[in-house]
Amino acid sequence: MDSPAGCGVRSLGPGNAAVPGPQPAGRPPLRPYHLHGSPGSVTVESVDDAEGLSVAVERCPLCGSARRKLTCSRCVQSGDFVYIDGRNPERYIEKLERLTALKEEKDQLQKSVIAAMEPTLQADQMKWKIMACKMKIEQLKEAVAWGNEEVCSGKELLLRSQEESGRLQRRASRHQEKRDKMERHTRRLAELLERRGRELGQRLESLAQVRREQVLDLTAHVFPTREDKLPSRDPADVALESEPALPSSTVSELAEARRTTYLSGRWVWDDHNGDTSISITGPHVTLPSNGDCSAYYSWAEEKGASQGPELEHISPTHTISAALCYATQLANILSHILDINLPKKLCNSEFCVENLSRYRFTRALAKLNTNILFLSFSQHVDSEKLHPHHTLRNVMFLVSPDNKKLGRTGPFEVAVDLEESMEFVEPEADGPAEESAEEGVTDDETDLGVDWETVPSPRFCDIPSQPMEMSQSAALQLSQPAAPGGMISSAAASVTSWFRAYTGQR
Repeated sequence: MDSPAGCGVRSLGPGNAAVPGPQPAGRPPLRPYHLHGSPGSVTVESVDDAEGLSVAVERCPLCGSARRKLTCSRCVQSGDFVYIDGRNPERYIEKLERLTALKEEKDQLQKSVIAAMEPTLQADQMKWKIMACKMKIEQLKEAVAWGNEEVCSGKELLLRSQEESGRLQRRASRHQEKRDKMERHTRRLAELLERRGRELGQRLESLAQVRREQVLDLTAHVFPTREDKLPSRDPADVALESEPALPSSTVSELAEARRTTYLSGRWVWDDHNGDTSISITGPHVTLPSNGDCSAYYSWAEEKGASQGPELEHISPTHTISAALCYATQLANILSHILDINLPKKLCNSEFCVENLSRYRFTRALAKLNTNILFLSFSQHVDSEKLHPHHTLRNVMFLVSPDNKKLGRTGPFEVAVDLEESMEFVEPEADGPAEESAEEGVTDDETDLGVDWETVPSPRFCDIPSQPMEMSQSAALQLSQPAAPGGMISSAAASVTSWFRAYTGQR
């Protein structure tokens, strides 16, 4: 069999005589060894138990290479073979024994070295443990120091938080006291407000009762109003008598047209269309219930056209102007009693001027009707009863004892449709030439709109209307106290004339 280096080995067993080859000189004969089950034995793939050569190919137990066998399987199994070239006379079994001995010696040396190194290893392990403990102690010291710092900062923060909490608690207690105090004050104010509200309601009721009594006394003794029936015939009956052939439908249409009035874009039913007259302060001072003052214009124009002597009877101009003058005085006194600012400023003596122009008369009448409507709205008179042109009838509804709201105080609403129905006549382009600048100034004075505030002008400003405004307001203030109708009108006229004369001289 070949050696691990490629050389053959020779068997030294019982069948070595059959193996040709030179024998090494001076070498003792080998003893047979039975190594069955030894660690160096290898598995034989195809083994011939008979002595002699085997043609089977096996792997060398030394090198593991496949060569042809030169020895028998027993020698191989027993390890009794050497190199054929004789370079190493040591048998395989000897090498194996020596290897085993060396391994045992190595193990003993390792054990002795380990036993000798055991104290050193223990010392090193102890050193490493001590070093780890020292590092851990340092880390723990650092952690303890950091924890102490955190504890100190936490204590400081806790102290500050406690101080802040105490301050906030004291502040909260103060706020709670203030809140309780404010709640008590609010409750006291609410109770006081409720009590004052009840007192105010009682005072307003008593004030309304006093105002109501004053207004009723005023209208009963100073400005009594009464509605009288006029002895007039129905135009439809007259037309029927004059024209017997007129159809009944035409007669009914004429009667219906006579009893309707166009108001706020619609036709409204008016039963008092000239059939009655309303007197104020006396039976001779009357005004048509429908507010028709056309008799004033016609009589004034007729008087201006005629040059004859004046008749000694009461003219419509005097009765209408007197009724309107008393109505103006009554409206101003009612505004003073009811404590209401009128939207239009109108002097008591506005209708006392003789031969008023159509423009000034219509404008003054519209202002009077506006003021009376405003007073009626303030006393919650039913808007269905009011008419923008029925001057004295609106006054009767206002001061009627049936009006339960007479004398009240508080907010109110103005009917827009009635307010829009007030027609203001614009000055004509070809007006009368005799109207002077003083008349124009008077018109501007008496129309202040809804603003009552009058700012006096400086003396160096030449505004002719300012002194007249002050004089008119002074005359209005002097003419407002309640007094008999004739005395009030005469006093107002005298004061107004005196102020006009005084301002004219200046």
